[in-house]
Amino acid sequence: MSCFLLPKEILNKLQGVIAKFWWSTKANNRGLHWIAWEKICLPFDKGGLGFRDLHDFNLALLAKQLWRLLHHPNSLLARVLKGRYFRHSNPMEVKSSNSPSYGWRSILAAQDFLREGLQNTIGSGFSTRVWLDPWIPTSPTRSAIDASVYRDKDLLVSYLIDETSKQWRTDILEALIDQGDIPLIRSLRPSYIGKEYGICWIFTKSGLYTVKSGYEPISLLKEPVFKILLYPM
Repeated sequence: MSCFLLPKEILNKLQGVIAKFWWSTKANNRGLHWIAWEKICLPFDKGGLGFRDLHDFNLALLAKQLWRLLHHPNSLLARVLKGRYFRHSNPMEVKSSNSPSYGWRSILAAQDFLREGLQNTIGSGFSTRVWLDPWIPTSPTRSAIDASVYRDKDLLVSYLIDETSKQWRTDILEALIDQGDIPLIRSLRPSYIGKEYGICWIFTKSGLYTVKSGYEPISLLKEPVFKILLYPM
């Protein structure tokens, strides 16, 4: 499950074995299911038994592989996959590939899930695009909304930051950014020492992805933790 997306047929069989163990009273008897499987998969404090939804857990494990590709781009695996599947982009931007392996297709299945909790830490702003990259601290994170004026699609966040004071340029924000996004942007602190951007996970205080923190937002729709690294450590 850490490397491959299990087919639904296999997941259903595994779920059926677990359900039979709990509800059947005799051999070869399915028994009466008193509670829906979805409720059983809720944690104890939500009225469930804490069982894992196998499909969601499978995605959470696969998302760990994507996270490693993003954070360890110089690893042997990342370099091999980059040369084969995303030579001129990154693994979060790949849409399709020519004759991909099942392992790669499995990793890509976790893209949408991981995207829900990713946020660009702006750093100096020279590597984050205002209108294209997820850097606004909402749930899920997203790019900025414009003020209905002409915009350069490749505009960098660094343009919104004063080079000397490292503070947000109020006049530029007012001219280009939607009023609802301005307070969100001001809640972020640009890097004072010129660090480059990074990628953090909004569901942990450390900003690092874990399978546990990945699985819980899917099943519980929990609130993100937005005290995150505003520039990478």
